[in-house]
Amino acid sequence: MIDRTSVSRRMDRPAQGFGGTGFQPVSAVPSSAPAAEGTALPALETYRQSLRRFEGRFAKLPFRTRATCPRCRQVVPSVFAATAGGVMVTFECPSCGANSQFHHDNLYTQTASDRPGGPTCTLAGAPIRPVVRGLPRTVQTLCPQCQAILVGRIFAEQGAVWMEKTCPEHGHVRDCLNRDVRLYAKAQFWSFEEHAGQANPQRPGHQACPSDCGLCAAHQSAACLANLDLTNRCNLRCPICFANSGVTGRLYEPSYEQVVGMLRQLRDMRPIPATAIQFSGGEPTLHPHFHRLVSAARDLGFSNIQIATNGITHANLDFARQSVAAGLHTLYLQFDGVGQDAYNATRAAPGLWDKKLACVENCRTAGLKIALVPTIIRGINDQRVGEIIRFALDNIDVISAISFQPVSFSGRIDPSQLAAQRYTLGDLAHDVARATGCDPLRDMFPLSIVVPLAQLLSALTGKPKIRPSCHPNCAFGTYFLVSPDRKPVPFPRAIDIEGMFTDMNILARRIERHGRATWFDKLAIYRMFKRHFRRDEAPAGLSVGKFIRSLQGMVDKGVGRGEGEQFTYRTLMCAGMHFQDCYNFDADRASRCVILYSTPEGIFPFCTYNCGPAYRALIEQAHSRPLGAAAAPATGAKVTEEVR
Repeated sequence: MIDRTSVSRRMDRPAQGFGGTGFQPVSAVPSSAPAAEGTALPALETYRQSLRRFEGRFAKLPFRTRATCPRCRQVVPSVFAATAGGVMVTFECPSCGANSQFHHDNLYTQTASDRPGGPTCTLAGAPIRPVVRGLPRTVQTLCPQCQAILVGRIFAEQGAVWMEKTCPEHGHVRDCLNRDVRLYAKAQFWSFEEHAGQANPQRPGHQACPSDCGLCAAHQSAACLANLDLTNRCNLRCPICFANSGVTGRLYEPSYEQVVGMLRQLRDMRPIPATAIQFSGGEPTLHPHFHRLVSAARDLGFSNIQIATNGITHANLDFARQSVAAGLHTLYLQFDGVGQDAYNATRAAPGLWDKKLACVENCRTAGLKIALVPTIIRGINDQRVGEIIRFALDNIDVISAISFQPVSFSGRIDPSQLAAQRYTLGDLAHDVARATGCDPLRDMFPLSIVVPLAQLLSALTGKPKIRPSCHPNCAFGTYFLVSPDRKPVPFPRAIDIEGMFTDMNILARRIERHGRATWFDKLAIYRMFKRHFRRDEAPAGLSVGKFIRSLQGMVDKGVGRGEGEQFTYRTLMCAGMHFQDCYNFDADRASRCVILYSTPEGIFPFCTYNCGPAYRALIEQAHSRPLGAAAAPATGAKVTEEVR
C-alpha cells in the first residue's frame, strides 16, 4: 500500500475551485478568469514571502552550508565561494581534510549561453540564466519540509546524478536525479538557443524562482500543452488519491463562464498563444458542461484538445461519439498496466480493466487517439513498462504515445522510502530498452532537441508555432517507427537525429533572417532529410518522402489523422516527463516549463502548481466551496459564436 500522504500521482491530483454551472456565448465571456469571492491573493503573497525567508543567507557569496565530501561521502560543513568562472565549494571534512571542487554556476556568475544567437533577456526584461551543462553545478531549489528557497548542488557519484541541499531549519537532504550519468550528460547537451518567454506575463516582477509564479517576467517558454482543471469530482476512489472532493470535503467545479475565462488567458499569451489544451481534474468528463467546454475550446482556436481521464465515461460509445462531435482529439488515459491485477491495489476498482479495454475500442470506432499515461514507482510497478509498450504496439492504430510519468512525492517521506521508490528518467530509458531492443545512448533524446522543427515550420509558414523549449532534464525518450508487423524501430536507427536537427536549426535561423523561405531553402530542406536518412536501416515501406510526411503528421492533425493517415508511417512516442517535487526541484527547469496551468490566479508552471511549491492548495482553498453548498445558477445561454 502506498502512503497517500507521500505519493503524488499525476492523474490523482485533482483540483478544487469555483462553484457554478452556467454558460453563455464564448464572445460574451471576459478575457480573463473572474476571481471568486474571497480571492486567494493575500494568502499567495504571504506564501511567496515565506519562500524567500532565507533570501539574505543565500543572496551572495560566500555562505556556509553542509554538503557531501567527494572523497569519503560524509556530509560535512562546506563553504560556497566565488571563483573565476563559477563557484568553488570547499568541504571541511574532518576525515579527509579540507578539499575543494569547482562548480559550474549561473546563479552568482554572469555567463553567456554556449549556443550563441539567442536572447539574453526575456521579452519582459528579465535576464536569462543560460542552461548549465557541466557537473558539478549549483542549483536553486527548495526545502522539502518548509519549501523555502535554498541553494544546493548537483553532482555525479558512482555513475548516478544527485542533488543535495541543506535547510538552516530542517537540515540536509539528497535525492537521485538520474541513475545513469551518461544519459544525463547527453540530455544536458541537446538544447539550442535560449527563448525569450512571454511579452505579457501576469506578474511583471521577478525576485526568486519559484516565488513569483503566475507567470512572472523571468519565464522563458510558451505553452506546448496547457492544463485546466474542470472539477475535482471523480468516479473512482483510488486508495492513493488524497485530493478528490470525497476526501477534502470541498468541491471545485468552475462554471462555464469561468472556464472560458481561463481558456482565454491562455489564448491571450504572446507572442505564441496556447494552441493545445488538456482538461484535467478529478475526472474532467464529470463536469455538467464537459462537451460544451470542449466545443468552446475549439471555437476559441485551440487546435489540439485533450483530456486526462480514467476512461470510464468513454467506455460508453455514445459518449465517445459526442466527444468527437464536440471537437475532442486525444485521451490521456490513466494506465497502470495490462490486466485487472494492475488496478486492484492502486485503484481498488473491480472491473476497471474491462472499462479500459472498452474505452480503447470506442476510441478506435469513434476516431479518437490515445496517449497512455502510466505513473511509475520504482519497486512498485516499474516491471510493467514492457507490457505497457507491447499493449501500445498491439493497438498502434489508436494509441499514438506513451507518456510515462516517474512518481512525484508530496509532503514528507522517509529517506529510505525516497531512495527505494525514486524512479528516474535513466531508469525508464533502460526499462524501455529492455522492452524494445533500442540503445538508450543512441536512440533517446530530451524533448528540447525537436525545437528546430517548430522553428522551421514557423519560418516556412510565417505563423508562430509552439516550441518545446523546456529544460533538457524535463523529458527524455524517443519515437518509434512501427512497421506493418508492429515491430518498433527507433527513429535514430532510420535517420541521423543529431545531424538532422543541427542542420534544421541552421536552416530555420537562416530563413528567419531572410524573412521568407525561397525555393533554394525548400530544396535545401529536402536535401537535408535525404542526406541524413539511413535507407538501409529504415523499416520496410519507409521512404524519405513518407518520413517527411510522418514528421508533418506529428504536428498537424490534418496530415497525420483521418484520410491523411494512410500516407504516413505509424509512429509511437515513448517518453518520460519527470515532474518535479520539493526533493528534486530545480528552478532552471521551472523557468523553462512548457506544461502550463491556467488558474483563477494566473498561469503557473506545472511543477510549481502541483508538486513543488504549494500554490495549488492555496488557490483551491480560495476558489472552492464546501460539499453540499449551492452552486451558482445556470445562465441558460448556448455557445453560438466562433472566436478565432
